[in-house]
Amino acid sequence: METMGKKWVFGIGLYMIVKAVLNLFIGAFSVSNIIMLIVGVVALVLMLNRVPYINYIVAVFLAIMFLTHIGANLSNLGSQWIYLLEGLLDLGAAAVLVFEKNVKAFFGK
Repeated sequence: METMGKKWVFGIGLYMIVKAVLNLFIGAFSVSNIIMLIVGVVALVLMLNRVPYINYIVAVFLAIMFLTHIGANLSNLGSQWIYLLEGLLDLGAAAVLVFEKNVKAFFGK
């Protein structure tokens, strides 16, 4: 159970890193995208080291990212569909970090 939770955590952390790298190339090579890459790497390292409550902190961060961008993504659905998909993946990852039983076992809760 704990091993599967670690795989979930690693996958979500890797998703955050890949997402940031893709945004660097798809979007714009900007400071905010570089910061998002750093946040993804830090989140992965902290989650793998089982820092207390980091799964909840990362989940809230991902949910806030979803809520921040959902309006623009829906209003420009034709050209922003990939970002809407990204937001839905963020929301799904947040839900896994909070509710998935193997993730809870990995964090010892």
